[in-house]
Amino acid sequence: MKTLWIGGFVIMALLATDVFAADIAWDKFLKRNDILWETLPQRFDHGAFHGNGLLGCIIYTDAPNRIRWEIGRSDVTAHRRDNNRLPIGGLVLQTVGTIQDGTIRLDLWNAESTGRVKTDKGLIKFRTFIHAVELITVIELDARGEETSAKFKWLAASAVDRVNRKFKDPPNPPSRMETDSDVSICIQPRHAGGEFATARLERHSDKTVRRLYLNTSDTFPKPGAGKIAAAAVRRASKMDFDKLLKSHRQWWHGYYPASFLSVPDARVEGFYWAQMYKLACATRGDRMPMDLLGPWYRSTGWPRIWWNLNVEVAYLLTYASNHLEEGSSLTKMIDRNRKNFYRNAKEIWKIDNAATVPHTTCWEGLRGNGSRAPDHYINPGDFTWALHNYYLQYRYSMDESFITDRKKHAFYPLLRDSINIYLHLLKKGDDGRLHLPVLHSPEYGNMADNNYNLSLLRWGCETLISLNERYRINDPKLPEWKNVLKNLTPYPADETGLMVGAGVPLKKSHRHWSHLLMVFPLYQMNLDQSENRALVVKTIKHWLATGGGRQIYGWSRAAASCLYSTLGDGDQALDSLLKHHNHKRFVMPNTMYIEGSPVIECALFAAKSLQDMLIQSWGDKIRVFPAIPAGWKDVVFRDLRTEGAFLVSAARKDGKTVWIRVKSLAGEPCRIKSSLSGEIKLLKAGKTRTLKASDGVIELKLAKGEEALLFSGNTAPDTAISPVHIDPKQHNAWGIKK
Repeated sequence: MKTLWIGGFVIMALLATDVFAADIAWDKFLKRNDILWETLPQRFDHGAFHGNGLLGCIIYTDAPNRIRWEIGRSDVTAHRRDNNRLPIGGLVLQTVGTIQDGTIRLDLWNAESTGRVKTDKGLIKFRTFIHAVELITVIELDARGEETSAKFKWLAASAVDRVNRKFKDPPNPPSRMETDSDVSICIQPRHAGGEFATARLERHSDKTVRRLYLNTSDTFPKPGAGKIAAAAVRRASKMDFDKLLKSHRQWWHGYYPASFLSVPDARVEGFYWAQMYKLACATRGDRMPMDLLGPWYRSTGWPRIWWNLNVEVAYLLTYASNHLEEGSSLTKMIDRNRKNFYRNAKEIWKIDNAATVPHTTCWEGLRGNGSRAPDHYINPGDFTWALHNYYLQYRYSMDESFITDRKKHAFYPLLRDSINIYLHLLKKGDDGRLHLPVLHSPEYGNMADNNYNLSLLRWGCETLISLNERYRINDPKLPEWKNVLKNLTPYPADETGLMVGAGVPLKKSHRHWSHLLMVFPLYQMNLDQSENRALVVKTIKHWLATGGGRQIYGWSRAAASCLYSTLGDGDQALDSLLKHHNHKRFVMPNTMYIEGSPVIECALFAAKSLQDMLIQSWGDKIRVFPAIPAGWKDVVFRDLRTEGAFLVSAARKDGKTVWIRVKSLAGEPCRIKSSLSGEIKLLKAGKTRTLKASDGVIELKLAKGEEALLFSGNTAPDTAISPVHIDPKQHNAWGIKK
């Protein structure tokens, strides 16, 4: 950590300390993955985007003589009933002439966009960034010709949310414009109390260059957002601009080097790094958790948090990428609202000492007043699945306080009490087995013994037992969990593979892989179990082909890629990933995913799919290059994080793994399944020795902070990290091309 003082304010910047970071020319590498618009985007869905975990903007043209910066903020919500997200509005630049042409470049390394707009009256160049830490959007203009008279205007959105249509609540009051000296402010009161406000302040640095500072603030339940927003833009405008810009860039320059990967496919590599940028735009450890929109806003049918897949897969990217700080926005949200999960269980299931969510909630984890309770989507597995994400946060960090400090971390009691719902529901059948009653299998229907809930129940009991053994908790529920594992009914299956539930085979195209959750991400059925491989392969193929595969797109393709990677099938994993990326109906040129409404998790999940081709760490092994496509001869990655808190780096050249480097952050047992060939050598603490592998698995003894290098041959290879070669003609694969 490095502390920077800018304008009297503390800016925290994460700085990479790993020696490998020096091998990578990050600015040049990310430049080849920048998103380029060779013509101006004319839709919100196609625009250049920025964010800092709370504020967001998307840039596009919405009229022949207008450039728009659509503004969003993650915590601007209605604060009533369902507490949905609310639209804010957009800042537009009214050009003097008609726009004829233009370009935009989204510079990933510096997290800023630069644009060039030609009109029939002159030229406008602009630069935009949302400061990495300060809640300020900066727009810098350099206008020539008659366009020096182009003017900014604020267009407020009507603060109407889905609740008004659903419950016929009184509408929010209209917004109002105010002026405070040289600051323009739009204030939007809320019916439920408080307000949100957007303030802007414009400064001229010379005859042609001007800078505009924008802030959106929110207060609840009292007013005052207008004053806060005005103070924020005044403060920012008085800062030394070069220092403000430098501190913004330093945060991002510290963010990216936490890990690195490069593959010989410009479209796949470029998509991945766009998602790494998008992740830090969308959330931070000290800011809002991700919903389906991120910090941006567009008309949507999904303005809350969805728990039957969406929030879970959105965060899967954070773990292996070594960005646990971003992942913690979900766990902290769960910690803050632990009482509400118990309230939900009492309301829905009438059970004490139980915790759950309905399938959608507000940011406090509640259903919202007025909705039906229970409804047909209610499902105990949704919360248990979210707690699997919390468990991954623990496993990738090995921070014991996640389990032992229950005042700070709610994971253990919430997992125990989410499983309590299942214990309440289980009944012994005539076959002597324990069975679940009719419950919902996400997006398919209701049925008894559905595999979605059976897999999560098994995972929950296994995890609770394992944690009790490791930390000697001696929970009184321990005998019940062991009894469940001993007597729970097997997963329903038929000649097509795993069924959706008891008596319910998969007969229609179904985009959710809920009946395959035990394969991914729970890994209860896996490659190490030879007896299950044929069943898993058959199930995956049947899922993808049923009904002509009409519903298999978006996160279905990302899930299919991960499923194939668990089987070590790199060619099929890549095929599924490319089918995700190339689906132009839903995957936008800027890598956003729009399925009628924005759904940010689909794109983030696809980036996780690439990680699984390069490294996996489920069970008790780290698998290096487990699913590399045959056509990928050169692949490299650095400091991808694994369960057990290891940082792993590795390189393949000419189709062969050359070296693997492992660093232990917690001193956990280390077992590596490598793709090194021949005699394997270990270099540790300056000494080299030959290793023996058992069934291809190498066991290393690494103390906390120790690292080791594995390689084949007589001499240690050069471990300098550099991007793999991609034809420059293929660079910048994303954006809008002429």
